[in-house]
Amino acid sequence: MPVYRIRPLPINRINLPKEFMTHYHGFGERVNIVNYSWYIEGSKENIIIDTGSTAKLLNWRFAKAEDIQTPEEALKPLGLKPKDIDIVIFTHMHFDHIHLAKKFENAKFVVQKKELEFAKNPNPIQAVDYFRKVLDLNYEVVNGDIEIVTDVKLLLTPGHTPGCQSVVIRTEKGVAVITGFCCIDENFNPPEEIKKYLHMLIPGIYMNDMEMYNSMLRVKKVADIVVPLHEKKYSEVEYI
Repeated sequence: MPVYRIRPLPINRINLPKEFMTHYHGFGERVNIVNYSWYIEGSKENIIIDTGSTAKLLNWRFAKAEDIQTPEEALKPLGLKPKDIDIVIFTHMHFDHIHLAKKFENAKFVVQKKELEFAKNPNPIQAVDYFRKVLDLNYEVVNGDIEIVTDVKLLLTPGHTPGCQSVVIRTEKGVAVITGFCCIDENFNPPEEIKKYLHMLIPGIYMNDMEMYNSMLRVKKVADIVVPLHEKKYSEVEYI
């Protein structure tokens, strides 16, 4: 059976109001997060999760972003180029997670049916986070939980978006789950004053708060290692 490691590929640094990440907490504070692609090392197929964006586009939305590296630069130490990637998993279709997809010209793009349908016709209140026109890509549309290669599974975790999916990867250290929803460590491990009445803190960007909470519970139940999608500490490690 394959043994996997997860390679964080940091693409952008973002400084934003903390309440974007911590629901009803941190007003007036700011937090540093990182926008990643993630490479799944150990599969016969070259698989990444999300493609990232550019600081130029993120600055329009978030005001304070800077590029760390391009996808080409991120993949070079692995001996790869974007054209070598076989599978791209979209956690969801917000612009900052799919913007650079066209660079991966030979990949198939795995997306949940509900997510692609919503991206084609988003509610106006959510449309700011989606492109006006869905990217023309080689989509593989899935519906619900599914194993895409041995011991790499997709877990439907809605709430942040209708078809948000987390990625479950069996590593030598246990089952790691990269959350499909935008969060940081503090969401799963809130400060003690919050833990007195709430053992988890949902992210500040969501479509359905109860679905969001239930998806966090689902991730915690499955995972030995929770990998929050925007936690900055992973930009400082070679692999998980």
